[in-house]
Amino acid sequence: MNMNKKGKLTDLLLHFDVYVASIALVVLVGFTFLGVIMRYIVGQPLGWIEEIQAFLIVWVVFAAGGAAYRTRNHSAIDVVYDIFPKPLKKIDDIVIGLVVILVLLYLCYTSIAYIQLFIRTGRKTSVLQISYVLIYSIVPVSCILQVVDYTLVNILGLCDESVNLIEDVPNE
Repeated sequence: MNMNKKGKLTDLLLHFDVYVASIALVVLVGFTFLGVIMRYIVGQPLGWIEEIQAFLIVWVVFAAGGAAYRTRNHSAIDVVYDIFPKPLKKIDDIVIGLVVILVLLYLCYTSIAYIQLFIRTGRKTSVLQISYVLIYSIVPVSCILQVVDYTLVNILGLCDESVNLIEDVPNE
């Protein structure tokens, strides 16, 4: 495999979550636009569009979670943290890290239990009959990836600057 193909494959694997979230977001916007056109211009609302939108919102949110950790784009409120002396900040960092990882692992565990329930019951959406297993299968995968990304960024100090989700615009 030549270097260019290897680089593209590595990029695809490292940023797969960003690509999935981006595709889901584009499709979500497209279906939402279609729904507006059909409802307000054509006068024939699409009853199934809400199911697609809910499905895609789940995928956008959870697929992008790991990338937000990797690029340090998760929101944080630092007002109280900033007033702590440096030794307390270190302790606070450890406590926050443990809480974040435990919450993500608990969400992973709980989402797997829900997916198993959906498998047993065969639960599907009412109009399109989309399996809830498909809709929520992103959640445990995302939780594990977020734990890995959180660990890489906050414990090992690695930050992915190549995926800049928010460009800084210089003030004029």
